[in-house]
Amino acid sequence: MVEQPTFLEHLNDKQREICMSDCNYVLTACPGSGKTRLLTYRLAYLQEKYKYSRKYNIAITYTNRAADEIYRRLDDMAIDLSSVWSGTIHQFCMSFIIRPYAMYSDNLKNGYKVIDEYISRAYCKEIAEELSIDYGYDNPLEYPEIKEKYQNRLIERKEIDFDSILTLSLKLLKEKPFIAENISAVVRSFHIDEFQDTNELQYKILSEIVHYNNKINVVFVGDTNQAIFGGIGAVAKNTQEIKELFGVDFKEDTLSGCYRSTQRIVDFYTNFEIDKTGVYSLSKNKNTFGVINYDTSIGISELTIRIKNIIEKELANGISENEICVVAPQWYQIFSVAKNLRESLPTVSFDAPEISAFKYDPMNPFYLLAKLLFTKSGKYVRSRKKTATEVLSILKYDFQLCIDGSFDNYSLLNAINRCSPTIENGMLFYKDAVQEIFLAMGLKIEEETSLMVLFESFVEKCNERIEKYKLSSSYEAFFACFAEKHGIVVNTIHGVKGEEYKTVIAFGLLNGILPHWDYITKPEKKSLRYNETQKLLYVLSSRAKENLYLFSEKGHFTKKGNEYTPTDELRSVSFDYN
Repeated sequence: MVEQPTFLEHLNDKQREICMSDCNYVLTACPGSGKTRLLTYRLAYLQEKYKYSRKYNIAITYTNRAADEIYRRLDDMAIDLSSVWSGTIHQFCMSFIIRPYAMYSDNLKNGYKVIDEYISRAYCKEIAEELSIDYGYDNPLEYPEIKEKYQNRLIERKEIDFDSILTLSLKLLKEKPFIAENISAVVRSFHIDEFQDTNELQYKILSEIVHYNNKINVVFVGDTNQAIFGGIGAVAKNTQEIKELFGVDFKEDTLSGCYRSTQRIVDFYTNFEIDKTGVYSLSKNKNTFGVINYDTSIGISELTIRIKNIIEKELANGISENEICVVAPQWYQIFSVAKNLRESLPTVSFDAPEISAFKYDPMNPFYLLAKLLFTKSGKYVRSRKKTATEVLSILKYDFQLCIDGSFDNYSLLNAINRCSPTIENGMLFYKDAVQEIFLAMGLKIEEETSLMVLFESFVEKCNERIEKYKLSSSYEAFFACFAEKHGIVVNTIHGVKGEEYKTVIAFGLLNGILPHWDYITKPEKKSLRYNETQKLLYVLSSRAKENLYLFSEKGHFTKKGNEYTPTDELRSVSFDYN
């Protein structure tokens, strides 16, 4: 019998039971119930229990940030990551299906290149202009003429976009059953985080694999009340639907205890529940009164000053910068407020969105090399090793480079660590370093045509961003691009999903912004308005541990001159004003 790892002592009885169970689960986890901890410890437990096995324990996350957090926590626990894999469904498909089995696809066997959403958007814009179609704020691919030409362009240029990754993966699994069978033989467990944000293709891809090995342990964890990605195809299936699709039994369970928020905060955000969960506070500060304040009288010109005053008061009360969050429904609202707060609070640190020379693109090997070159070599070694492995996989499979089998992830990291800066200009250092790294692999990058095109394009885009946004190109500035950010978080509601703060300050809570105009004006979405708004308010409010400041500020006007009004679903709630 395997001795119980000591780290399981940090879990409560229910979490520990689920962590050690061999059952398949559909878990409903309320905000602050320790979901990420449970997933991380379950991966750690399986690694320890089967430490000599090469079968993978896999976590499918909705965001790269969530995947990185799981790796960081496991790294801090000194868990061997060799058989742990964490990432988005797109990354899973690339790593386990497309790269190893591209030769079996007519679309992929002669080579391919993954394009990002920016290139995809540019293609759609060009095609729409050619066809004289004005799609406004609609999805251009909803227009059949645009979609047909767009897909033909991808085929002609041997390119695949994010949607293609999923459709091609499912096609491979269905048309070549041995692929699903092969993958099923090397997987021990699937952990699907935020399953309410999973779309139909994702469910089908995973179920195809499980059908060939019903011993794979499958755990779905999520909260239907936080299903805020329904607008882009997410589906929150119930247990029976999941059982029928996967062909195995699932046990239902609930994590209802909230270790995050006071009972007062819990009572407030349950006003926005769609599905009742019986959530209750288990927080050490559950009886703290805190602040719940809603302001509909303040004008837009006074908003930043008011937020600044709240921040100063919270800091004076001993709340740390990392425990404060400023949030809004949409991205465009964030940048100016973040800029103004930085200027008015120069001694305060902010973890706010910034324009970086390197556009986030984890499927581009040159982005990953930049990340490795401009981060400290001695920190998160296991995670760096994973990133190095990903770089080599892309080069070998996507670009079909012949790299000596003895050149592994350690060799790549050693080559990167030998690239010490001798010049101040970060871009010149980066270009020289890439050349050196490829020479260490026994390759001359300029002789690899498709790879050189990607490299030159990557450098060109970086230089364009540096020039356009007047960014520093120094080595130190490039290093800062990948440095862990600390301080008061400024982000969107979607961006802080899964996070927690003692004090949450939210603004822009207005009809047309929360919810988006689509849920007010489009007939097919009007009926979804209530659910969409409730879920966004639920996610927003449940980020707070003790204090919640909400603003529906005045002074925002439509193009027709009509003033935005406070979100109806928020105004209907009874507030205690402090």
